[in-house]
Amino acid sequence: MQKHLVVVSALALSLAACSQEKATETTTAPVAAEAPAAAPAAPAAGVERAETAAPAAPATAALATQPGPKGTQVALTKARVIGDILTVELQASLPANADSNVETVRADIDQVSYIDDATSRKYNVLKDQSGLYMALPLDYSKKSVAADARKSGPGIMSFRFPAPPATSTTISLSLPGVGSFDGVAIQR
Repeated sequence: MQKHLVVVSALALSLAACSQEKATETTTAPVAAEAPAAAPAAPAAGVERAETAAPAAPATAALATQPGPKGTQVALTKARVIGDILTVELQASLPANADSNVETVRADIDQVSYIDDATSRKYNVLKDQSGLYMALPLDYSKKSVAADARKSGPGIMSFRFPAPPATSTTISLSLPGVGSFDGVAIQR
């Protein structure tokens, strides 16, 4: 009698498990049916993004480009005012045919500035409450930035300045060793 109860219990458990599996299969079947329709579009979009986004992103995102030190290219990718702060971002990159795999682009922060094209007023990089420049990536001295431009990807630098008046629409950024990015449109 006990053997029959064990066998019946085992059958009941396996039936319950089978019904749960079928319920799971039923709930996942519509998702699987939708996935093949979406799957061909997703890989094609993913392939396009991987192939076109990497080379095209710096070119399309650049507001201006200048030749940098040691064969690098420096692209100004952002000049945006939020509140009372203007944030400027730059990307330093190496061409694929460069002799080395990495070059460091350095800039003394006290020489980085921009001129408001409307008022001809010069602005320097802001400092925080502890006296550190609001720039990244700071090097060990905390007085300059150092970004590594690599063949595999750009090095990114950012600076924060006091914002120009709301009536100003363009600035000219000066970066030592790179030159001037003139007439750059400000995003607000």
